[in-house]
Amino acid sequence: MRRRHQNIRRNRLLRDYDNPLDYLDDFDIIRRYRLSRPMIIDLCRRFDNDLHKPTMRSRALPVSLQIMAALRFFATGSFQLVNADVHNISRSSVSRCVRNVTQCLVNVCNQHIIMPTDAASLEIIKRGFYEIADFPNVVGAVDGTHVRIKSPSVDEHIFVNRKKFHSINVQGVCDSNLKLLNIVSQWSGATHDAFIWSIATVCELFENRTISDGWLLGDSGYPVRPWLLTPVLNPSTRKQQTYNGAHMRTRNVVERSFGVLKARFRCIDTSAGTLLYSALMCCRIVVAVAVLHNLCIVNRMPLPPDRNDFPDHGHIAGPAYNGH
Repeated sequence: MRRRHQNIRRNRLLRDYDNPLDYLDDFDIIRRYRLSRPMIIDLCRRFDNDLHKPTMRSRALPVSLQIMAALRFFATGSFQLVNADVHNISRSSVSRCVRNVTQCLVNVCNQHIIMPTDAASLEIIKRGFYEIADFPNVVGAVDGTHVRIKSPSVDEHIFVNRKKFHSINVQGVCDSNLKLLNIVSQWSGATHDAFIWSIATVCELFENRTISDGWLLGDSGYPVRPWLLTPVLNPSTRKQQTYNGAHMRTRNVVERSFGVLKARFRCIDTSAGTLLYSALMCCRIVVAVAVLHNLCIVNRMPLPPDRNDFPDHGHIAGPAYNGH
């Protein structure tokens, strides 16, 4: 009987050691990992075949722990050593978790980040935008944002943006609910927004009239097109001023979308330091957190009450450690 109780206690300790889902309440799970318990369990089921690795070791990392370690990095941008201490695993294991889970999320990007082309879906988007400032017929707002990265060893100069730091220039299109409809994360910081837009797949949808009814709103850095509206420079009439005001308030959702994305997943926010991975891996991480961002929007996940609110360690908000 004593041995049975010892085994039960041992199994419980091992389970707690392995899985934060077993010892954190719902509030703390969302606070620390940004996703709810059901959402994390769903990711575990979805990626089980991809992340479950047969091993000769006595204790392979469970899929749930791999996902939790990666989510913690996305949420905080913490040093891998800190993340390893939080989850009682090795630093190299954290590195593998981040890479593998990132790739899993990139693989399902097209299932969660979708620019609709059917009339019914576009009409819903138009109604959402119209409720902001009475701007009609808007099917998306487009803008770019920079994600700070370490200095690449190859073609370093093309990653220096206009603010003189190394970055990836990320372009996104969103709806009125801040959900991303399209994301492009593959260009260096020195690349101009207008160039990224000109060769983007979503641009082709408007150019070839796949989307034939609806406008996108962009800032003055984008070229004016019949379906891409920008502010009037130096407005001189009341109508132009009214147009600019409505345009600004409506287009502002894409800036808010990027703000929410970075507040929720601080690994791509400058407040967490610099992504110390290769440029290609940084691009993939951006796509991965964009997928998670949309999942959070769909599931109505609350924003962190305080973007500096990470109780595990005082220095957990530091920059990411490069695993190699």
